[in-house]
Amino acid sequence: MFKSSHVTVWLARKREKELLNLCKAHADKVVETVIHLRQVVHSFCDDDSEGMQKGFKLVFDKEREADEVKRKILDELSRGLFHPIDREEVVRFVLTADDVAANAKAAARKIRSSSLEVVTDEIKEGLKGLSEMLISIVEKMRDAFNKLIKDPKGAIKTADEVERIEEEIDDYRVELIEKILKFGDKAKSLSAWLMLKEAVESMENVADRSEDVADVIRSIAILG
Repeated sequence: MFKSSHVTVWLARKREKELLNLCKAHADKVVETVIHLRQVVHSFCDDDSEGMQKGFKLVFDKEREADEVKRKILDELSRGLFHPIDREEVVRFVLTADDVAANAKAAARKIRSSSLEVVTDEIKEGLKGLSEMLISIVEKMRDAFNKLIKDPKGAIKTADEVERIEEEIDDYRVELIEKILKFGDKAKSLSAWLMLKEAVESMENVADRSEDVADVIRSIAILG
């Protein structure tokens, strides 16, 4: 039989593995949410109302699923058997990653509430390009987390790549916003124009929060 101390260590390791699997599942849901945001953006730009509605439902569903996994993680952490510092880092990771999905849903909702009346072909291409860049950054963010346990140095390197992509997205977003602002005087619907601008801001927040997640991953890798 195991001695009580051995049982405690075994339970801690077992629950740690379960927790890591939950964190991976959560990261997967976050990535899926952003992938479906791309569907919303492309459908909007292609004037595909049905595709946009289907995409938004998928965004909504995946964000809700991510939220459910988040609650499981927080519940697991509340049961103890984890070092307080470890627990704090995991909480930071999951809450920040959850913000990525929340901003993706917000962007999808604002895109759905906008109108093609305020969109030029140049802006359409900009929106599509930004949605593609968001997938790149969230997938890289997930890669950094997946490397965290077996390859901390690799996790740090990948987190650095997340930061680089975020800087590219920020520059890209500035140019896109400038195009949207220039078109504002011609927009027939001020509310739809503002909604589009806010949608782009929410899309940028997806990138910003992804970089924040990368910062948490770097912190865990260094301290670990």
